[in-house]
Amino acid sequence: MRRYYGSYPNLAKAGYGSSKLYMKALHKLSFKPTIRFDDETQQANYERQLLSGGNQFCEGWWFRMPDEVIAKYAPVYRELFRPGFSTYWLDQDFLQRPNGETLIAVHVRRGDFKTWAGGKFYFGDDTYIDKIRQLTQQLDRPAKIILFTNDPNIDLLTYRKAFKNVLLSGHNPAEDHYLMSKCDYIIGPFSTFSMWASFIGDTKYQHIFSEDETIALDRFRVSMGNW
Repeated sequence: MRRYYGSYPNLAKAGYGSSKLYMKALHKLSFKPTIRFDDETQQANYERQLLSGGNQFCEGWWFRMPDEVIAKYAPVYRELFRPGFSTYWLDQDFLQRPNGETLIAVHVRRGDFKTWAGGKFYFGDDTYIDKIRQLTQQLDRPAKIILFTNDPNIDLLTYRKAFKNVLLSGHNPAEDHYLMSKCDYIIGPFSTFSMWASFIGDTKYQHIFSEDETIALDRFRVSMGNW
């Protein structure tokens, strides 16, 4: 957590960000149980243990809090991740709606996604344009599209030829995350970045799992912090 202190000072104020060494020492001295989230198929059992009461240590990629617990503390999480930087120019440059536009965030995830999971969620511009078009055709007002990407060579002109009102964010991750969370809809490949933006901003999202994915308004939902 310490690396986020500059962007989210409420984390430091709340005392989050203890070192791994400190946590290991605390664990040994506390004699509290550890739940290891190592098996995706055991989520129901994990939830029962989490809800059994008392403080516990949790480890593993498949750690998930029950939805009802996340919903209860959602305002707390959102306050912890309230930006400590000025958002004025971000709001002015990206979030204005002079013609009542719908704001669509499109997460064009490249970079590490070319090899992660065998490149399963690495899509070309044609795929993203197709998904954007599917969504815009279902809207009853004009759209403003904001692209968020880690691809330094993205072909912005191609997107503008297809939709005209397209902006490229290009800010640091915290600023990009803020902007994404303030949009009306989020489209992107399977990624915790867009899920967290959905959760923080109470913004509907739909993930793209394959090139033939169908984008539909009734498939968008707000993330509750879990997949």
